[in-house]
Amino acid sequence: MLVPGKDDVRVIAAHRVRGTAGAPRITTRQRVCGSVTIWTIETDAAEYQVQPEPDDDQFFTFAFIESGRVLSKFHDEPWRNIGPSLVIAPEGLERRLRFEGTCRLTVAKVPKSAIAGFVTELPGSARVLEDQRLLDRALLAFLTAVMDAEGEGSAIDRYAIEHLVLEMCGAILLDRLGTVWAQGNPAAALRDRALAVIAQQCEDSDLTPERVAKAVQSSLRHLQSLFADAGTTVAGEIRRHRARLARATLLDSRYDVLSVEQVAQRSGFRNTMSLRRALHEIYGTGPRELRRCRGGEVSGVAQGTDLPA
Repeated sequence: MLVPGKDDVRVIAAHRVRGTAGAPRITTRQRVCGSVTIWTIETDAAEYQVQPEPDDDQFFTFAFIESGRVLSKFHDEPWRNIGPSLVIAPEGLERRLRFEGTCRLTVAKVPKSAIAGFVTELPGSARVLEDQRLLDRALLAFLTAVMDAEGEGSAIDRYAIEHLVLEMCGAILLDRLGTVWAQGNPAAALRDRALAVIAQQCEDSDLTPERVAKAVQSSLRHLQSLFADAGTTVAGEIRRHRARLARATLLDSRYDVLSVEQVAQRSGFRNTMSLRRALHEIYGTGPRELRRCRGGEVSGVAQGTDLPA
């Protein structure tokens, strides 16, 4: 176990968790990289009451339950088994957790506003994913490697870790929540490929719905119909991802030398007016407000309705 004070991985007490069944062993290690916080948690069989803090509703949690049996309970609802699995959930939900056997969890807590641009709507309730896909396993492996690394790391290390975790968490949301059809449906596969093209190429100002359709070998009319069935448009998804890139640039002090016009160009927008409209539509704020609010959360982040777990 790393010694507190020598680096930014530290042993902490039960984080905002109050035991309700004696005083079981709970060991938590934490690393903070900018706006991202990563934990590894090991605990014996016990039951806890989780009390949210005031700003918790501004964050999302990606929790990998690696071993042991974990159950969750909200208010008067029955206990629900949630592990082993990947649980994606908004913070700020008061709940009880029951651990049976020796349990191990790896958790990443990320700002809601940083991942809102990846999907049309963020889930308002917990999403339990028992089938871990390639990207899920890759995120867990990366988080584990980060926590196992000794030393504080440089400012560049922490920036890179923050950026990669946010990108991977956002991509998991896009993979898991961006499609409304069952896996194996040809329409779902086509739309997923189109979303991947948009995510990869959105900074190119020449990217158009026509180019996306050509890249996935579909007619534009057919692709637009698939996106319309999901309540969005190809152009709207391109704009959403460009706004996400612009927001990340505006919140990064390294890019303060760039004008708003340069940020717009770097993010794929043809002019500052298009940038401003997209930021207001998706994040409820403008470029200058984002820079002024750096370090805090910006109001107006779109939130979705509850999704079935």
